[in-house]
Amino acid sequence: MKNLIIIMLIAAGGYFVYEYVVKEKTVLEINADKSVSTSHSMDVDAPALGPTKRGSVRGTVKNVSDNVVTNIVLKYKLNTEPLEARIDQLEPGETRSFSTQSVMLRHSEVTFYLEEMSYE
Repeated sequence: MKNLIIIMLIAAGGYFVYEYVVKEKTVLEINADKSVSTSHSMDVDAPALGPTKRGSVRGTVKNVSDNVVTNIVLKYKLNTEPLEARIDQLEPGETRSFSTQSVMLRHSEVTFYLEEMSYE
């Protein structure tokens, strides 16, 4: 019985050390989606060209930590094209919108993912 209590205390201690010391804390909460626009270029004197599609990533980022976060860089891939959004500073609990630059899309199916996130 004594050994069982010791094992349970060691397991509980290990859990708390993991939760509060080892486990990486969430600092930023990011909600993003792709934005695709189509433009038609027509000229009376020129042959018709196909529509041009451009895409970007837009969304919001929220600081869920208790500290000020600065120099936030979000790097995305949109159909293998690198995109980047920068935010100078976020106060604790602050939410801010972001948008990346737009790129020309060669494919009709658009995929994107967050490749890298960095902050100070």
